[in-house]
Amino acid sequence: MKPPSGAPGLIDGQQLRDAFVVAAQHLRDVARAIDGINVYPVPDGDTGSNMAATMREAIDSALLVGASPAVAAVLEAIARGALYGARGNSGVILSQALRGFGVGAGEAERFDAAALARGLEEAATEAYAAVSKPQEGTMLTVIRAAAGAAAAAASGLREGGAGHPCAGILAEAIKAAEEAEARTIEQLEELREAGVPDAGGEGVCVILRGLHAAITGTVPPAPAIPERPIAMLPGHESEQYGYCTEFLIEQESRPIELEEVRGAVSVGDARSVVVVGDERFVRVHVHTGDPHGMLERAVTFGRVVRPKIEDMGAQRARWERTGTGAGARTGLLALSRGRGFDEIFRSLGASVTDLGEVVKPPAGEIAAAADAMGVPDVIVLPNHRNVVLAAHQAAGLTRCTLHVVETATLPQGIAAAIAFNRDEGVAGNMPAMAAARSSVCTVEVTWAAANRVSDGVAVSAGQAIALVDGKLVKAAQSDTDALLAGLEAAGADRAALVTIYAGEGVGEERLALATTAARRAFAEPEIERVSGGQPLYTFIASVEA
Repeated sequence: MKPPSGAPGLIDGQQLRDAFVVAAQHLRDVARAIDGINVYPVPDGDTGSNMAATMREAIDSALLVGASPAVAAVLEAIARGALYGARGNSGVILSQALRGFGVGAGEAERFDAAALARGLEEAATEAYAAVSKPQEGTMLTVIRAAAGAAAAAASGLREGGAGHPCAGILAEAIKAAEEAEARTIEQLEELREAGVPDAGGEGVCVILRGLHAAITGTVPPAPAIPERPIAMLPGHESEQYGYCTEFLIEQESRPIELEEVRGAVSVGDARSVVVVGDERFVRVHVHTGDPHGMLERAVTFGRVVRPKIEDMGAQRARWERTGTGAGARTGLLALSRGRGFDEIFRSLGASVTDLGEVVKPPAGEIAAAADAMGVPDVIVLPNHRNVVLAAHQAAGLTRCTLHVVETATLPQGIAAAIAFNRDEGVAGNMPAMAAARSSVCTVEVTWAAANRVSDGVAVSAGQAIALVDGKLVKAAQSDTDALLAGLEAAGADRAALVTIYAGEGVGEERLALATTAARRAFAEPEIERVSGGQPLYTFIASVEA
């Protein structure tokens, strides 16, 4: 981790953002260990992962602010990203604490000891206000302890810490937070039985340590907690887990009343209710046995977007198997045609919807497939030049947030899918996937149905034709000759890898002959063959540098 320049003195907006980047990465590094001590309020093993995902969204938002940002702009962007991407009970509380932190810090040109103390105090106030029934022995207690220590330390400085570096005050806050975290084991029966402190509180300590390490140029210590879940005692099992239900409400015809929303979702068997936001934008987290009823009540207040419903019983089972109950928050949707291509996309972690043979899927169909994935963010691969626009239009129809990587061919889609990392946020995935898409040249071989001249190439009906990235480059008497001509035009002689996909009805022997011919013609690249099963095109080939 590289500390921001100028540390440990007063820090500007860019340096503060850098510090939060380090803190978010540190939280991500130890998230699995925090998951391992998650026993309250539900032992579903996802607190660390949820807090890390929330911080990742916050950083993604902050990175969009631009160069040389103001301190207030950075903190506002962090709060906005965290609220929009908050995951789980702990993530929603964290998002509200980050909002309070920004409000408390105010419009300071440089982030100093006074701004830190004010920020932590307001963070504690907002975090407590977010929860319908605040419980001591949780991350709330830890945040408040950090805030109290920071305020006390700052009050001992001239002008309440204004103009003083914040590293020393932050160290006092960390010390108090760690002491409060150690005491949580005495405050909640579930923690005492398991012999562990609170997972959310540990997450708060990790974030504060990460910030301090970044500001001082040191390395944050790893938490001394288990990497595998230990709180699996029978006494922690609940008779009914229910569903962890989360969604956002966006203002439509009238301002949203926060207390009205809180009252509407705090009904029946609702528990772990957290409602945060303002009159324009509200995030709700609740555990309930009737998630769809919650959503039906929510739509009376505004537009419900990004709903997420997770079976907590299934989460617990996943935790027992793997040590984490966290699910994915970024999904990948690929439009595909052909059994082989479908299988490849699925093996790369994508959900698949039909690309269509002649008639391409409309925006509504793409939107429905994206929403069916049940995750807040979906990256879609159109995989056909005539579907890119529909994919963009679908983004306006989804409940989830839809992001489009403009893949124009199936091989481009596969390259982008290989670059996809479900543990990364959208901001991290999109550039990598776009770069991967651009590294592929696509050759398509089919048969001419009529005499024509296109792209300067004369074609007779019944001839095999080769297209390179959609442009007609060659007509030939055989599909193998057309394939070789297309590969040559695509620069296969300089490529590192060529993959030939056999179309529907092309047997293994015919594919092997075409592959052998390509290997004889092009000695440089590694050449692979796959049964794609695509209609219309006898062969599709990807050429990668």
